[in-house]
Amino acid sequence: MLRAFIGPFILAFFMTMFILILQFLWQMIDELVGKGLEWTVIFEFLFYSVGNLFMMALPLSTLLSSIMAMGNLGEHNELLALKSAGISLPRILAPLLVTACVFAGVGFLFSNNLLPYFNLKGTALLYDIRQQNPELQIKEGLFYDGITNYTIRVGDKDEKTGLLRNIMIYDHSNGSGNRSLTIADSGYIRITSNQKYLILTLYNGCSYDELRESAGERKYPFRINNFSMEETTFELTGYGFERTDGNLFKNRSKMLNLSQLSAISDSLKRESDARAQQQARSFFLLSNFQLGASDFSATYSKPHRFNADSALQTCGVEQQLQIVSKALTLAKQAQSNLISQASDMQFTNREMNLHDIEWHLKFTVPLSCIIFILIGAPLGAIIRKGGFGTPFLISLIVFMLYYVTSMIFERLARNSEWNPRIAIWVSTMVTLPLALFFSYKAATDQRVTLPKWYIKGMDWLGRFVGGQKQ
Repeated sequence: MLRAFIGPFILAFFMTMFILILQFLWQMIDELVGKGLEWTVIFEFLFYSVGNLFMMALPLSTLLSSIMAMGNLGEHNELLALKSAGISLPRILAPLLVTACVFAGVGFLFSNNLLPYFNLKGTALLYDIRQQNPELQIKEGLFYDGITNYTIRVGDKDEKTGLLRNIMIYDHSNGSGNRSLTIADSGYIRITSNQKYLILTLYNGCSYDELRESAGERKYPFRINNFSMEETTFELTGYGFERTDGNLFKNRSKMLNLSQLSAISDSLKRESDARAQQQARSFFLLSNFQLGASDFSATYSKPHRFNADSALQTCGVEQQLQIVSKALTLAKQAQSNLISQASDMQFTNREMNLHDIEWHLKFTVPLSCIIFILIGAPLGAIIRKGGFGTPFLISLIVFMLYYVTSMIFERLARNSEWNPRIAIWVSTMVTLPLALFFSYKAATDQRVTLPKWYIKGMDWLGRFVGGQKQ
């Protein structure tokens, strides 16, 4: 069984990783191309990004290879021979289940110990790449504004010699518009080896400067400087690739292991509760409810009955207007304060949700290896089709069901629309009945027809999620 499984697994794993890497490169192509990055930096970024792709490829390749392995055995009647010899299907699948448990353990250890390090290094490197300015590429006939405070236009460029012709340079460093213009017949551009400065050598040109006027004068002073050769140095910012300290991102949820996530979640919970108490106290004491600090606990715990209309009638008309005006002002202040506090609490809740999501994902993703074995192996025994086509199609449908469900409910949990401790397990709860159902059908050699309760449950779940989104 292991020999039948390990070959398709290696093939499926590397093929899946290859597809996921291509997809990742397609998504990140705009971040990497055109910035003059060395190939070692790009390779390092891909290496650190493989961690998340590995956690996605492991369950998918397990599902695909289990369908292929059992399908090949069924297509060549080897499963029939094993059953005829009195070996039950659970006994046949036992080696695959043990292998799936090993994969789940490896996935958990990788997710808890190595993946946070990969995410930390990858995030810091991506931040550095995004800070890198695009490579200096001045095209013919177009205005280039990639250099801070300067705009350059080149009429013609010789690719072999690097000679530039019909050069125009607008200097905006004074912050007052196009007051300075330099025109040259030809010139060269070169960047220093440390990529800190750009040296521009111009030939046969002139500079036009519109001078600043004194207050109250409108004489439009103007200055023209002719030159046969002029060399100018520009300081470049963001062109030299610089490394950022990774500790800047070390407290993000994806950079933490289980113990760190638990500690920070508890800290955020205590901070949230303390802030809620403080905000309630601030609302009662600072909204001019005429309560002393000693009266707060009693007032906060017991409601007070107060007839505002009767009290207002005891005052004169002018006093009533003053009271109503002051009450409206205090109400608007209280409303503004509550809106600000609600936004602050929403941010804290989002951080708590992110940590809870990451904590549960460290269990659900490795567990999916076991569930996919329980789905893939019985399905392979039922369809009895080897090769690559049919198993790939079936595994893709099952994986998309798991992945789409996981993404939808993870987003709902991130936005506090669902409890993260429940939402992250929905994809597991959706696929686990399928695993048990297919295992039962394969063990009893029955035809596969999904039970009505499962179809109704999936229909209710789809309608419920659609209603939540609206």
